[in-house]
Amino acid sequence: MKILKKFREFYYTVEDDILGKNDFHCFLLMIDYFFCFLLHGCSITNYFVYGFYAMRNNEKSKYVTLRRQRWIYSKCNDPGSSHLLRDKDYINKNFKDFLNRDWIDVSVTSYEDFLEFLASHKEVFYKPIEGTEGKGLGIIEVSSLPESKKEELYQEWKTERYLLEEKLDQHQVIKSIHPSSVNTIRITTIRTDKRTEIMSTVLRIGRFGDVNDNYTTGGIVAAIDRDTGIVKVPAIDKWHRSFHVHPETQVAIVGTKIPFWKETLAMVDQLSQVVPKIRYTGWDIAITPNGPALIEGNYQGNFHVQQHSEHRGLYYRYKEVIKDIGENYG
Repeated sequence: MKILKKFREFYYTVEDDILGKNDFHCFLLMIDYFFCFLLHGCSITNYFVYGFYAMRNNEKSKYVTLRRQRWIYSKCNDPGSSHLLRDKDYINKNFKDFLNRDWIDVSVTSYEDFLEFLASHKEVFYKPIEGTEGKGLGIIEVSSLPESKKEELYQEWKTERYLLEEKLDQHQVIKSIHPSSVNTIRITTIRTDKRTEIMSTVLRIGRFGDVNDNYTTGGIVAAIDRDTGIVKVPAIDKWHRSFHVHPETQVAIVGTKIPFWKETLAMVDQLSQVVPKIRYTGWDIAITPNGPALIEGNYQGNFHVQQHSEHRGLYYRYKEVIKDIGENYG
């Protein structure tokens, strides 16, 4: 029943004239999806996000689907090292030279040091150490917190293992598009035995005044030309809605030139060498007035963000690059 409910939700929500929006057509596509699952290993989300319902089989074969992404992970990333790019405390420790911000792990911090951290910053981000897709992420204005609330939050975040981070200042070019969120650059890389290969470059933007820019939970994404650092195509959300300008702020998205682009690419090359046994990573980079700063690395970075924003499948490109990886992860 959950599968049927999810399929119907996508069918009736995705904005595409090809979808007839009637139960009979929905039933026919469910049959088509069943064969797509068998042949291509696609999930329901793959099927609708990539528009498999309107593609021929040879075009579907070009996309990284759920089954194919698992193969990519198995070829690139050592499961025994996954915690180094899954748990945010490990990320902050291992990549401290690239963060450009202050942070603490509340689970191992005394109440006195917790209060000192709050007193040092006007606004702080809080996020669970093992969180994904932006779940549990928020921001607090410290001056608005009563003393009693501070102790309550400390006990909660200590028990549930949260990080606190100094809020980064964004470069005005990026901030102006949607000021409430840290709008990050997602650069996905594979570190081969020879070099770092950049697989995709995408601008992620928040919506609705949310602090989160995550595509899965409502954000929008736009592919960046990797040679120039310029957004040359409209942003898109997972329901296929397209945006030349941001729908809330009316700031242009197409034509945006990412500041410090060369410096950002150079940083990503350095980042990819820090954990040798994790070769595939989606890096989230914030652009500050002084240059790029790492937000986090994702050892299972989302393929929807990459392929939907570029409107093309990247599976053959991944297979070609993976040929340059040796038998052992490291």
